[in-house]
Amino acid sequence: MKLEFDLSLYLVTDSTMVPAGKTLVETVDQAIQGGVTIVQLREKSADTGDFIATARTVQSITRKASVPLLINDRIDVALAIDADGVHIGQDDMPLSEARRLLGPHKIIGVSVQTCEEAEIAVRGGADYLGIGTCYSTNTKAVKVGPQGPAGIRAVWEHALKVSEPPCKVRAVTIGGVNQYNVAHVLNYACAVNGTCLDGVAIVSAIMAAPDPRLAAQGLQQQISTARQTSGLRPKYDIDHVSQQVAAVFAQSKAGSITPLVQHITNSVVINDCANACLALGGSPIMAADVEEQADLAQVVNALVINIGTLATEQVAGMREAMRHANLHQTPIILDPVAVGATTHRMKVIDEMIRDFGICVIKGNAGEIAALAGSAEMKMRGVDAVGTGFADPVAVVKQVALCHRCVVVMTGVVDYVSDGTNTFAVRNGHKLQSVITGSGCMVGTVLGTFIHSVAKEAPVIGALTGILAINIAAEIAANRSDVQGPGTFRAAFIDSMHNLTTEQFNAHTNFSIL
Repeated sequence: MKLEFDLSLYLVTDSTMVPAGKTLVETVDQAIQGGVTIVQLREKSADTGDFIATARTVQSITRKASVPLLINDRIDVALAIDADGVHIGQDDMPLSEARRLLGPHKIIGVSVQTCEEAEIAVRGGADYLGIGTCYSTNTKAVKVGPQGPAGIRAVWEHALKVSEPPCKVRAVTIGGVNQYNVAHVLNYACAVNGTCLDGVAIVSAIMAAPDPRLAAQGLQQQISTARQTSGLRPKYDIDHVSQQVAAVFAQSKAGSITPLVQHITNSVVINDCANACLALGGSPIMAADVEEQADLAQVVNALVINIGTLATEQVAGMREAMRHANLHQTPIILDPVAVGATTHRMKVIDEMIRDFGICVIKGNAGEIAALAGSAEMKMRGVDAVGTGFADPVAVVKQVALCHRCVVVMTGVVDYVSDGTNTFAVRNGHKLQSVITGSGCMVGTVLGTFIHSVAKEAPVIGALTGILAINIAAEIAANRSDVQGPGTFRAAFIDSMHNLTTEQFNAHTNFSIL
């Protein structure tokens, strides 16, 4: 009978990375103590005799812990020590020959980079796939460049499609995965039907770590978090949503929690965003320097990234903040201002979405069109131009499912979607469109409300935020002293601050689509 195996935290060894003062065997032992569930011994430059000797020593550790040991490429070494299986690449022994030599009860994994390779491996009876590379890595030469989580997902979805029950295909991804991005990779690479990868293969993040046990524990914690939040979101009914939205707003107004909302935003709206955050119960901090992101990430409750006044030095701070936010599972709200207006902005946003887990993407119709690859709307500077989407619901759902996040698209009607649940919000006032920064303030408010439900129901937090700021706008615009944009701006902040739970509940105007 074939050994049962857990792919969730898959260690691939590389003795050249082991820090001075440690040995390969010590590193593997400590990594298993930290939560590694399967080990692949990969020693490309070792002589056969040395490889067998090392494999036997490592095997004594893995067997004691009941962790399977696979040998990379070398069928002869696997046979010599009676290893639990092998992992082979596209240039190694064919899968059929490896199976003939090893028999039906050994584990055989296959490295794949394309849909075609995945299909051949699945149909050939591979026990699991190693799909990669996800990000750039120096641990192994590859023929195909980094695919990113989106590329990994494409191969994974194809493998699932050609996999025939009852033999469900299993897979991990490899290449540049570490504690900062592992949760994002697992979430983003989930198939459209909600089937997620079985785990991740890790090399340098454990092998080069000063404390392999601690490194493995950190990765396992991130994997556990990803397991809880990845996949399809549950479908909500209107009564449930109404109750939850009211509860999130009431909690914020009660002041029992004051979320610290970090902003790296454009210089035009810093003051407006800080005041909006304060008015609705948050505590804003504007901090963009690279050097302080690691410290701030330990206390920040939400991170708002806004590329309105984009600058190279600002991007470095944004990326560092996002990296640390992902480590601490802090929700990131991304406002891709004018993303369709220039190729540089598109590149910056594409790379952010590729590299970091985003909780909410907020944009106007032109910005969302750019992310969706739609020509129905365009950007002219920071303004959306066009006649509108023929099917806005389909667009926001598409972007939400593609990027595994909540999407908020602002306009005359605002749309909020997590890919499963989509809402139309009909609150708001036309004066919002004639003051600078009203859209950017939406990003701030999303950050203020989403922190408490970011893991369980981020779409509820986003919906609460957009409702709160729009209801405040309606109340402000109807004040007798508001004569136009100038007086509206001040009244707008006042209305956010004074907005009561009773007003909020009485004015909400949204529907499930």
